[in-house]
Amino acid sequence: MKPFKVFISSVQSEFKQERVTVKELIEEDKLLSNYFEVFLFEGLHAKSKASEKVYLKEVSTSDIFILILGKGYGTVGADGISAIEREFSKAVEKKLCILTYVKNGDIKERDANVINLINRIKDPKSGFIFKSFKNIEELKDEVYKSLFEFLSEKDLVITSPFDTAICKSATYNDIDEGLVIDFLKDRAIKQKVDIPKISVKDFLLKTLKIFVEEDGVLKPTNAAILFFCDNPQDFIPQSSIKMARFRGNTRTEFIDSREIIGPFYKMLDEFELFFKRNTRLASKIVEFKRVDIPEYPIEAIREAVVNALAHRSYYRTGANVQIDIFDDRIEVRSPGGLLPHLDIKNLEGIHETRNEKICEIFHETKDMEKFGTGIGKMKTKMVNHGLKPPEFSEQGDFFLVTFYGPGDKILDLVSDIPEERQTDLKKLGLNERQIEALRMMVNENRKLSIGEYCNSFSVNEKTARRDFKKLISLGFVEKIGVTKNAYFKAK
Repeated sequence: MKPFKVFISSVQSEFKQERVTVKELIEEDKLLSNYFEVFLFEGLHAKSKASEKVYLKEVSTSDIFILILGKGYGTVGADGISAIEREFSKAVEKKLCILTYVKNGDIKERDANVINLINRIKDPKSGFIFKSFKNIEELKDEVYKSLFEFLSEKDLVITSPFDTAICKSATYNDIDEGLVIDFLKDRAIKQKVDIPKISVKDFLLKTLKIFVEEDGVLKPTNAAILFFCDNPQDFIPQSSIKMARFRGNTRTEFIDSREIIGPFYKMLDEFELFFKRNTRLASKIVEFKRVDIPEYPIEAIREAVVNALAHRSYYRTGANVQIDIFDDRIEVRSPGGLLPHLDIKNLEGIHETRNEKICEIFHETKDMEKFGTGIGKMKTKMVNHGLKPPEFSEQGDFFLVTFYGPGDKILDLVSDIPEERQTDLKKLGLNERQIEALRMMVNENRKLSIGEYCNSFSVNEKTARRDFKKLISLGFVEKIGVTKNAYFKAK
């Protein structure tokens, strides 16, 4: 499709920076750059033609006319009319889409001709789009909104959110009420509230508002199907998660792979199983405790997966959320990239999404925090685990989160280990000899025989065997061999 041509008109000396900024906005934005090309008179090479003929011809061949007005009217010709008004009149004659932006200021400072031009544009009968702005950032926002609306009116972009749209081929019978009841129980526990005493239908229709009633028939939205249908992929095939574990650090050889299907919460459970199966768990004795150290903090990776499910573009029907596990990193990739005008370098604290209803449902069970805290949560969890903060990037039309692991230094992690991953060895009845021996076998990967144990701790053979029997019964140690050459090692 041929791009729409945008002509920017203003008094050049007054709006030099604004003109360049609008041009850069259109040319650098992923969405706008696909549909628009910009003409600025400053960009023309020297020509023999009179400049008036050149710019009026450019207006005539444009589709959109952006007029920026402020104080000045510009240099007038013999007819008493300036270049900006000639350009505007040509745009009216050619019936272009005219977008006018007026900088706020003291009206007394405006040229009388500018005031007359503004009044002409503001006339309700004119049909022109008129916006005001205070600074360059406001101008950028207003131009973006106007151009996006232009594309929307031509059906070139979809403005209705996917998650609130009706899933046309589904009915209420495709909802598993057992999934809704499980959701209500989980919600009650996490929010510390009672389970609402209303029917499942009323909860879906009136509380979550993910059903639409039309002619007395309840119709599920896409959000309802994604959370509460046994197999949403029958209706929304792109909603599955694809996971892969590769050997090494490249996509050369699979070790394990799986496509996870089902409603969102079941998929999150399946993700955790795959994650734990394909990442390492090391153990370490710290003071009097055995500590289990996962290769990555699963809370950080899970946050990235929830964000991917919540913020991705479901209009990208041929693409799925992808999670790839390598020896040195994990990548979580979601289709659609960032929303236009969001800055990859300044995402923390920003809450803007394609799928507000999906986010609201995740908020109900505290699986997603409000107010854009997910990015900060991922960073905090990784740093507290002794790892680098995640990296955020865009690859084509995909948003990518990369988590770098510890490599061979997993035991060096100074991690924020939760209580459930700590075992108090003294409370289990181990004495200091047994704890030290376990430290040697776990932290230093040593193997101890009965003789070495006796020599290290100045005890007799009977005591050594009794100590090892206790360690074996707790599942910490195993015996290798059955003769005098037998030894003990950490499990």
